[in-house]
Amino acid sequence: MSTYGEKYESRLNATRDAIPRQGSDSNNNITNGGLAINRKRVHSDDGDEGDVKDEFDDYDKEEDDDTASKVAEEAVGNGEEKTAMVEEQQGLIRFEVVYNNSEDESMRRLTELKNIFQKQLPKMPKEYIARLVYDRNHSSLAIVKSNGHVVGGITFRLFEQRQFAEIVFCAVSSSEQVKGFTKDITLDKRLWMGYIKDYEGGTLMQAVLEKIRAKTRSQIVYPGLNNFKQNPGLTSIDPFSIPGIVESGWTPEMDEVSRSLARSKLNTWQINVVSEMLVHHSAWPFHKPVDPQEVPDYYVVVKEPMDLMTLESNVDENKYLTLEAFIDDTRKIFLNCKNYNGEGTRYWRCATSLEKFFDDKVREWKARTTS
Repeated sequence: MSTYGEKYESRLNATRDAIPRQGSDSNNNITNGGLAINRKRVHSDDGDEGDVKDEFDDYDKEEDDDTASKVAEEAVGNGEEKTAMVEEQQGLIRFEVVYNNSEDESMRRLTELKNIFQKQLPKMPKEYIARLVYDRNHSSLAIVKSNGHVVGGITFRLFEQRQFAEIVFCAVSSSEQVKGFTKDITLDKRLWMGYIKDYEGGTLMQAVLEKIRAKTRSQIVYPGLNNFKQNPGLTSIDPFSIPGIVESGWTPEMDEVSRSLARSKLNTWQINVVSEMLVHHSAWPFHKPVDPQEVPDYYVVVKEPMDLMTLESNVDENKYLTLEAFIDDTRKIFLNCKNYNGEGTRYWRCATSLEKFFDDKVREWKARTTS
């Protein structure tokens, strides 16, 4: 079994090999700064663990970003496409793979990414974003400007044995989303007024599609099929005879892979429920397995241990094919806690609170699926 360090060094190398970079040292770290992050955990009066606070959160980088944007405009020049590829070739941006290895530079990168995700994805719970960005099962690919600041990126979880990766967050800073767009609206208002939402606080912008059309085939409309009309008894045809299929690059293998990776509605619901439970205010005692060194007699009393980390792993691997199997394993968390801890303790209260939350989710699911 590989160690934690070996596992993540392998992940880092595998991802790094696929992404060309410029302006970084042999360790793929930037060399123009060493700002450390001080992560503080706030404790409540009764001793419960609280939220992690990052002192770096309030770091103001608008001035540096404005300077970088001006440099980008001059370096790319008028008439040239200001794409990420061009900016990377010009050395204006680079891509860095980063994960939580507890080093200051990594924590800085992750914190900048977390702030971008929380700002650009306002409907996503901030605690949920922070938990996944800092989670050691996840990695991130950061877009870093020449001034050393992160302007966007993705957070993903790599499933090496299954040979795919799940992207959980993807966002870019607002100031970087307008490349290729202009605030000068030249399209006749009579064509778009009343169809496009022009709301207070929003910026209406325009992009001309000639360059996009030159690089894509999305505007091509292929003729439809006449096979079934001409031969009503026909039940199947060669998919490659369908106009446009060959040009799209589709293969039967792609269809098989998509079917094998498709999640059922039940599994998707399970993933969402576990994610919500993990950020619940009463979930902190159940995040990971009980350490036998800290509680020596726990596994003498508890014969079927369960925790949210294990539950999340099981759900990710689609182990619960029925609602009952999922409920049974989840309830073990609450029953084990109540069997080991006395009634009225803070652990008992946490189990009761989280169990009520879970029961409400189950009732909602049953009502939705039986109606």
